[in-house]
Amino acid sequence: MAVMDDGGTTTSLFFGHWILHDDGRLIGEDSDVQLPPKERQVLRQLLLCGGTLMTKDRLLELAWPQGEVAEESLTRCIYSLRKYLGVDKGFIKTIYGQGYRFTCAVRAGGHASAFRGNVCSACGQVSPGAVNRG
Repeated sequence: MAVMDDGGTTTSLFFGHWILHDDGRLIGEDSDVQLPPKERQVLRQLLLCGGTLMTKDRLLELAWPQGEVAEESLTRCIYSLRKYLGVDKGFIKTIYGQGYRFTCAVRAGGHASAFRGNVCSACGQVSPGAVNRG
């Protein structure tokens, strides 16, 4: 689920010892990398879903909206993300035959009082409060 501010925009997302900025910059305790565009899109979608299953088809649709992409592209993208996360690679769980789930609690940056609620990017469902599943 994405936490939206009054302007309708998402902010930096915090999970574990990591921060994913809107521009794709992933910062950890000993890491500061600029994620490639597809890895940024896939990671953001996993973070925004608040621990719910993201199907392979849905991730492919969101990260490769022009279509006609092999599932192997998503597999390589997940592999790359796990390499970037290092010891925290277990945050991305494979649900065999279905898709992926992000297992670490996620929260949005900024002032908590400025946020109105969470909007799941996959289904559009709105719920109050901060992203906090694990």
